Amino acid sequence: MARLNALVKRSVLLNTALAGAAFTLFFVESRRYDAALGDARFFDGWVLVACLAVMMQLALRKRVVILPFGRVRGWLLLHYYLGLAMVGVFLVHTGFRFPESSLNWMLWSLFVLVAVSGLLGWLFSIFIPQRLEARGERIVFDRIPMFRHQLADEAETLALESVKDGRTESIARLYAETLGHFFAAPRNRLAHLQGSTAPIMRMRGEIALVERYLDEAGKVRLAKIRDLVEAKNELDFHYANEGLLKLWLFVHVPATYAMLVVATVHVILAYVFTV
Repeated sequence: MARLNALVKRSVLLNTALAGAAFTLFFVESRRYDAALGDARFFDGWVLVACLAVMMQLALRKRVVILPFGRVRGWLLLHYYLGLAMVGVFLVHTGFRFPESSLNWMLWSLFVLVAVSGLLGWLFSIFIPQRLEARGERIVFDRIPMFRHQLADEAETLALESVKDGRTESIARLYAETLGHFFAAPRNRLAHLQGSTAPIMRMRGEIALVERYLDEAGKVRLAKIRDLVEAKNELDFHYANEGLLKLWLFVHVPATYAMLVVATVHVILAYVFTV
């Protein structure tokens, strides 16, 4: 494990250095172009377009699985580090200043949104899988609702049985006041994203309070419910974290296509009002 971590760190440093070297070459060429009395903004702009075109190939590679276009992971790394270099190119292109026109403000805002969402997605893709693996076997995201409904049905059945046997209503009351709401939908998403165990600890405490008033049969039934609560808590943990891995794409992808449209208008207008 230590050797693997060392290799990963070395790969990150190498890729970051390559991205930095690529940006340095761009910056030197941009300054040379500007010194030769050319308008470096056109050079910078077309570099941005070229970078964006290369980065968009990741989506194509994910869709085309038959042709030998290289591994998806390789395209993903290129997407990440080229995007990192692209932020520097964008800052040079804008002259490190805020835009002045409405169209440029729109383009600037979309680029920032794409860059920030991309960076967050990168970080999520690194840390969230590690958190999930640390909790055991990973659960397929699309199957979590089905598992949640199964757990809810079992918990409700146990609660109803506690009323039918006529011995105690404590379990049914606990289910009506607390557990029914807990099993009905994903809960405590923020706590699971923060790694907090406070909500499940409170629920364990409520279950323990009920247990002291039960006979042996009731304790056995409550133990089964406790196991269901723990299983549901694990489902919620996976749902919150895996959902975050999917959620950022609903921001990143639409913002990217919107940026492409606005950038196209920006390029056309730049040439119309310059030529």
